[in-house]
Amino acid sequence: MHAIFLYNPGVVQYDYGISHPFRIERVWLTEHLCRRLGLFDDPADEVRSYEAATRDELLVAHDSTYLDVLAGVSEGVYPPGLALHGLSTGDNPIFSGMWDYSLDTVGGSLTGARIIASGEAQQVFHPGGGLHHAQRQRAAGFCYVNDVVIAIDHLLAQGKRVFYLDIDAHHGDGVERVFYETPRVLNLSIHQDGRTIFPGSGFINDIGQGEGTGFSVNVPLLPSMSDESYFAVWDAIVTPLIEVFRPDVIVTELGADALQGDPLASLGLRLRGWWELLRRMAAWQLPWLAVGGGGYDLGNAMRAWTLAWGAMIAWDPVDRLPQPPAEMPGAAAGMAWPADFWSAPLAVGGARADGEVTAAIIRQVRQHVFPHHGLTP
Repeated sequence: MHAIFLYNPGVVQYDYGISHPFRIERVWLTEHLCRRLGLFDDPADEVRSYEAATRDELLVAHDSTYLDVLAGVSEGVYPPGLALHGLSTGDNPIFSGMWDYSLDTVGGSLTGARIIASGEAQQVFHPGGGLHHAQRQRAAGFCYVNDVVIAIDHLLAQGKRVFYLDIDAHHGDGVERVFYETPRVLNLSIHQDGRTIFPGSGFINDIGQGEGTGFSVNVPLLPSMSDESYFAVWDAIVTPLIEVFRPDVIVTELGADALQGDPLASLGLRLRGWWELLRRMAAWQLPWLAVGGGGYDLGNAMRAWTLAWGAMIAWDPVDRLPQPPAEMPGAAAGMAWPADFWSAPLAVGGARADGEVTAAIIRQVRQHVFPHHGLTP
C-alpha cells in the first residue's frame, strides 16, 4: 500500500515572528521524528518534495486583488486598507517571504490532491497544509491562503465526491463557506464551541443551504471534552454519515490543537484517543489526503502528526521517544522535549463535560442533519 509524505525542507525558513504561536518548525520536527523512528524505511512508502503552486492556481480560492496585495506586502509594498484583507494584524503579521510561503503551502496540498486523484497513491500526508480559515478576500486565523479549498476543488474537478473531516480545535470556517451550497462535499467539523474560541462559528444549526442543506455538519464540543466524547461523536454521527454519503476520497484536517495542553484551545483529547481516531480513518480504506493545521504545543504537534503518518502506513506506535537532536531550527531549539510518546504537556483540571452533555450535542446534530440523508435522528 503506497503512501507519500510531502515535505519541503525549505519551508522552515519562513517565520511569522518570534512571539507568534504559529511555528512552522512543527513540520521539521514531524519529519525528523518519523525518520528517527524508521517510518520512512519501507520502500513502499516515500518522502517526496513538491513544486510551489502558481498564482493562477490560487485563484480557485482567492480574488485576484487579494493575491496582488499578498504578493506586494511580501516584497515591502504596503497599500492602504490592509486591515480589510486581514493583514498586518497580531494574528496575520507580514513577514519576509510570506508570498512564497503561501505558494509552497498550496503546492503541497494541491500535489497531494493530484496524487490521490490519479491513483498513484492511496494515502498522502502534507503536514505543512491545513490553513482552513483563509477567506476569498482576506487572511484569517494565521491562514493567508486556503490550501484545503484548492485541494478539494481539484478533487471535485476530477469527478470525486469528497468527505472532508476537520478535527482542528477551531472551526474550519473558510472551507465550510466555499462548499456550503454543494452536496458533493460532506463537510464535517468537530471543534471547540465557537462561543469559547476563534473564529466564533460552526454551530449545530449551520448545516448548509440550497442543494448543500445537510452537507455541512458542525459538532461543537465544550472545553475539556476528551476521548470519550470524540468516540461517541464518531459512532453516532461520523460513521453513519460516511456510510450513507459513500465518498470517493476523504480529506482530513488534523489540527493538533484539540489535544490536551494546547496553549490556544481547551479541549482534552489525549494522544491515545487521537491515535484511535486515526486508526478509524485508516480503517475506511478509502483514498486519503491528510493535511496538518493548528497545534501550538510543538511536542503535541510532532507526535500527533507522526501518528497520522503511522496510521497511513499501519505502524505500531512505541512508548519511548528518541532523544532530541543536538540542533533544531527556530523555536524548536527551546522546546520542552516530551517525556514519552503519550504524555500531555500539562494536566487539564476541572470537571469534564462528557457524558450527558455530549449526548445532548449528538442528539441535536442528528436532529438537524440526519433527515437530509434519509437517516433516523
